[in-house]
Amino acid sequence: MSLHSSLADFSLAELFQIIDQGRRSGCLVVCKLSDENTSAAKSRYYFIWFRQGRIIAAANCLDGQGLIGKIRQRKWLHPQVLDKFCTDTETGIPLGLHLKTAGVLNAEQLNLLFASQLQQIRELFKIQKGVFKLDSKAPVPSKEMTGLSVRAIEVALMALRTLKNWDALADALPNVSSAICSIIQNKPHLHLKPLEWQVWEFANGSISLKAIAHQLNQPTALVQQAAFRLMIAGLVEEVPLSSSTLELNDYPLDVDELNSSSLANKKFTEPEMLKINTSFLQNLFGYLRSNIS
Repeated sequence: MSLHSSLADFSLAELFQIIDQGRRSGCLVVCKLSDENTSAAKSRYYFIWFRQGRIIAAANCLDGQGLIGKIRQRKWLHPQVLDKFCTDTETGIPLGLHLKTAGVLNAEQLNLLFASQLQQIRELFKIQKGVFKLDSKAPVPSKEMTGLSVRAIEVALMALRTLKNWDALADALPNVSSAICSIIQNKPHLHLKPLEWQVWEFANGSISLKAIAHQLNQPTALVQQAAFRLMIAGLVEEVPLSSSTLELNDYPLDVDELNSSSLANKKFTEPEMLKINTSFLQNLFGYLRSNIS
């Protein structure tokens, strides 16, 4: 199955939601357009590989040299040694896992390599103009794989939390006059930030985002963004409010008085991959920003 469109129609966050919830496998190709208004528009391609809804690799080329280039840049292995292992790697076995099994790279180095790949993905969320293609039949290049994986929705949430310019997502944000309603049965298992937890506590469908912002003493835009992240995570949905309810929302409500309504949340079995803890990944991202190019 192949899906292709403009990022103006589907944001990366929404694409990652589709991939995560549908447990999609394949390759997402993102083409960044620098200037859509000229015939000589420059573009750059990025490739993200998924397996059953989890990110397993990312690169900005298809020559199989992305991960190898990161290792060479850090001078962790002699070029000849690295070339030998690349040649000896069996098809389908992640290069990073092969190097770790051989004892030439350790777990910390693999974590840093994978976090560096994910940092590339986070940068893609800043793209204002671009197109994409999701190809479920694309082969997975073992030479770009560390052997680690993480849920696509976790990376999407982390990228959205650091996003400064929300102009490209303006039309996707929930309306300030709308409410949000929980669509899960229990508390979220995803790692949420304090504001996201606070907004989720109001997800009973009876109070507008504008009123929530007033109750939390937060800018309306920040509450909208937090609600959007909860929607992308599959925790809540946007619901309209009646005129009478909107009038009641002018008065602050106590969180303890809110009653949450929910639908059963569909649970998926995660694939057998080496999985990274989300909080550990966030620490790695901070380390990468200050120490690794």
